[in-house]
Parts: sequence; structure tokens; C-alpha cells
Amino acid sequence: MRGTSENQIKFISKKLIRSFFVEHKLDYLFSLLAPDVYYMGMGKNMQAEGKKKVEYFLTKAYNNLPACYVIQEKHLTKRIGWDHWLCEVICDLQVTEEGRESEQECLHETFLFRRCKDAKPDHNEWELIHIHNSLATKKISPEEMLAIQQANRTRRNLHLYDGLTDREKKLVRMLRNGIQIRDIAAEFGLAEITIKKALAKLYHKYNVKNRSRLCAYFDNQENNY
Repeated sequence: MRGTSENQIKFISKKLIRSFFVEHKLDYLFSLLAPDVYYMGMGKNMQAEGKKKVEYFLTKAYNNLPACYVIQEKHLTKRIGWDHWLCEVICDLQVTEEGRESEQECLHETFLFRRCKDAKPDHNEWELIHIHNSLATKKISPEEMLAIQQANRTRRNLHLYDGLTDREKKLVRMLRNGIQIRDIAAEFGLAEITIKKALAKLYHKYNVKNRSRLCAYFDNQENNY
């Protein structure tokens, strides 16, 4: 199910980028907007909240958007809870307007999707609840980006198990290593029922239903870009 949802989010995001920046059509974007959508652009006052206001703002703000084509496109997705997906789009926009000097800018677009409740077969399964975009003419080099990513990974790992006792940290690590409950109980010198009760508290703490989802939560935190 994860793969299916993730592929849907990537497909929708790619279609959004092309319909907006290449085809200059807003209909597809507008069809995805949730009633409570929030938009934040690159300018100081480029923000709007609510479907009608966002539609009006985008129509006015991007009425004269220059012709572009998309190159070096990258989509990074992350599941947020059970019904939400985040998609970060990073690509280069090449301005192709005739009579205008060729320009290339780096686009960073953030989409937050929410699964529609009671979606009908002929309607979109996902709706947009947050949009944020920015442009930069100077991009960070791959070497700089690698250093930033490594620093972020180190920082996340330092705080990955914040809020847990030493015993809970050890328990989670053993779970993530695939160790069975009976072996965990033997390691702690406790009964299996005691370990299961400790796990139930962790499930409640992180709002998950079982050990696989608990492990997935920590995997996502650790691998979060």
C-alpha cells in the first residue's frame, strides 16, 4: 500500500509541476485544492489561505508567468501519519520565452497531500492542504549538500530516542534489529508479558498499532531528508 500511495503522490506532483510551469494551466492544481489549503510563495506577502483565496491569488500572481521547461527533476516523498504525504520537488526551470535571454533557476516546491475521506471513484483520492515554493538562481554544490545532509543525519540520530528511558531505548533498538519478543525478554530477564506491556505503552506513545509500524516510525525519523 505504501508503494502505491507513494507512486500516486509522485505522479500527481510531476503533473502539477508541468501543468503549472510548462503548460500554464491552473485547472489541475485547482481541482486538488482542499477547502483549508494554505499557500506560501517566495515573496514576503505571497500567502493565502482557503481554496477560493488561493485560486484568486494564484490566478493574479502568475498570470504572466514566462514559458519554461523542466530539467533535472527530483521528487522526494515522505509519509506523514496515516493519511498525509509530503512531497519535495527540486528541479531546474529553463525560461524559453522568445526574445528573452535564457535563464535557469532552481525551483524548490513543497506539497502536503491529505487522503480524501469518502473519495468517489471518479474524484481525486488526494487533496492539497499546503503549498510552498521558492526559487534560487545559485544552487548549493553536491559537496556542500552532502555535508549538510550528513550533519542533519548526525543531529537526528543524537535525538532519535528523546523522551525514552534507557530501558525503552534498548527495547526499541532490539525491535528494530528484528529480535523476537522471547529473546528480548530473556535479555532483560523478564517475562514475555512484561515486555508486551512495555511495548503497548510505546505503541500508545507513538500512536501506532504494532511493532512493524513502531519500527517504521523510527526508520522514517532516521532517514528523514
